[in-house]
Amino acid sequence: MDHYDDWIFRAPPAGMDTEQPTIYKSRRRLRRVGGRAPKPGKDPATKIKRPRRKRRWLRVAWISALILLVVVIALGAWFFVALKAKEPRMRLAAVNAALKPNNGGPDTTLIMGTDQGSNPGETGWCRSDVMLLLTIGPGGKTAGLISIPRDSRVQIPGHTGYDKINAAHAYGGPQLAIKTVENLTGLDVNHYVEMNFNGFKNIVNTVGGVRMNIPRAINDIYAGQVPAGDVVLNGDQALALVRARHDVNAVPNGDADRQKNQRLFIEAMLSTVAHQSNPFTVLKVADAVSNSTKTDLTFWKMFTLGRKLQSLKKAGSLATLSVPGTDKIIRGVWYYIINSSQFDAMLSKFKSGVQVTSQADTTEQSTTDPPVVRIKVLNGSGKPGQATSVSQTLTRQGYQRLTTGNAMSHYTKTTVYFGPGYDQAGQKIAAGVGKGASLLQNGEVTTRYDSDVVVVIGSDYS
Repeated sequence: MDHYDDWIFRAPPAGMDTEQPTIYKSRRRLRRVGGRAPKPGKDPATKIKRPRRKRRWLRVAWISALILLVVVIALGAWFFVALKAKEPRMRLAAVNAALKPNNGGPDTTLIMGTDQGSNPGETGWCRSDVMLLLTIGPGGKTAGLISIPRDSRVQIPGHTGYDKINAAHAYGGPQLAIKTVENLTGLDVNHYVEMNFNGFKNIVNTVGGVRMNIPRAINDIYAGQVPAGDVVLNGDQALALVRARHDVNAVPNGDADRQKNQRLFIEAMLSTVAHQSNPFTVLKVADAVSNSTKTDLTFWKMFTLGRKLQSLKKAGSLATLSVPGTDKIIRGVWYYIINSSQFDAMLSKFKSGVQVTSQADTTEQSTTDPPVVRIKVLNGSGKPGQATSVSQTLTRQGYQRLTTGNAMSHYTKTTVYFGPGYDQAGQKIAAGVGKGASLLQNGEVTTRYDSDVVVVIGSDYS
């Protein structure tokens, strides 16, 4: 009996039945014990018991984890369905049919920006303002972001003669733009993205802005203003950046600098969108994109494409380039003449997956370099020696191709006329002349004097 220390047997009081012993509760364990005796060899005092509280918390933890898993799966499914529901807004069946499947060559995406809808009453297709070609080499280890100048002189399928490449979109929408780019480059266009500028601003504002470093403040009378330094650009500032070409201080090379800013911004914007982690913000971005973009890409493809470009950029495998060529006026129309041999050599590297190095964003002949610009200085003030004096002032500023003469009539106001494509040069020359000179574009005047810029001195000049 000494093994059962929880049990105490005492002699029954007088007069009680003694056939069964009376069992009293132990002071150590306050529990009612039935008449069943412990099994031989089993000591209840030595039995190991699992704490009930620990078992209960384990059960709660498993149930909570299961509920959380169900919630995550449900939210993921809802998020996926919500994204897929927005994608049909971005589809144009006719355009998708114009795209080519990738058969092992470079994966090429045509990116276009348009100003459609900004002018009241505007209908139909308009000229494209931005045209970029994103091509990823076979194997996905190299990529290039190539700017195609909107004034590039090309042949547009179905139209006789030559025209500017941005007219292709106006003539036949994205389908004709895709075909024109394929004829120019020899690359199959596998994907396309077309975005209007009003939607562009909404997307930038939805992601909370795009961070960039702006080396020089932009103050463009047509595009807008952009502050210098490390700034988070809002929608209006981002649009001003990608369109600015009239500020001679911030974008002295006009379209060449504008194309460079466009490429830099596209990189920054794709990175910003690709790194959004808040699913509700992602849905807002998707809503803004679907309302202003036409593309064959899914949202998932766009997000992964942004991350892919960032990884290639960090690895030094993303080249940013401009189509090589030079500016030229043909029959009074400003064109960008593509250097076909250089362009073909550039594209052949992408086709074979060879690493391409980013090049300086300059043209063969800048329209703002003082030694290049042809200037005619005319005296319209009636005061002798004025044309010679202004010519000498401009010579000291680096201009070399100057001639002088007399205007055909009297001018009260000093006026600077510039030809198509020489607006930045005209602004710089007007600033160099000073005295509040007026600035006007007039290709007829510049053509008459066989010059790029014509300066007419008025009687207000002293």
